[in-house]
Amino acid sequence: MAESHRNLEAMVKVLKSEQKRTGKKLLWGTACLFAHPRYAQGAATSPKADVFACAAAQVKAALDATHELGGQGYVFWGGREGYATLLNTNMKRELDHLARLLWLAVDYKKSIGFQGEFYIEPKPREPTTHQYDSDAAACLNFLREYRLEKHLKLNIETNHATLALHTMRHELTVAANAGALGSIDANRGDELLGWDTDQFRRTFT
Repeated sequence: MAESHRNLEAMVKVLKSEQKRTGKKLLWGTACLFAHPRYAQGAATSPKADVFACAAAQVKAALDATHELGGQGYVFWGGREGYATLLNTNMKRELDHLARLLWLAVDYKKSIGFQGEFYIEPKPREPTTHQYDSDAAACLNFLREYRLEKHLKLNIETNHATLALHTMRHELTVAANAGALGSIDANRGDELLGWDTDQFRRTFT
């Protein structure tokens, strides 16, 4: 983890110099909380405290990088926050832990003076069978239950809407009606797998 953070800091320096050279800006940052084997049973919802700590540290590092590069927002991008079976899953405890990580991020955002918005990207599966952030309505219900609705909006992705058996228009309408449409991740992917083949991102302020 320490080596990974050092590498990220080195890359941020290069990216910042390239921003000055090219004039390009950062829309938003994120952290991949599902590719590493440690996240096989979730990141914030993992049953292991040390995995939760690693996820929190990774989010902190990604937030620092996003802030340093002048990002307009930060996306909590999917992951393995879900389950395969309820036979060995404590759903309430896992959701409590997920909300705890988000509240930690909200507090840290304030402490570093990051002015960008926070987004959750709804995703029904890929890679776990049942995701807690399955669609726009589920995410909004979660945010309201844990009193996070003032701190996070939604980043709606086209192919994730398809995987949730919704249309993109449906997901956008649900988010917009709640005043929670923050960003669009428009892409074209496999309707069964969800792998993106083309992407276009836009953030609404």
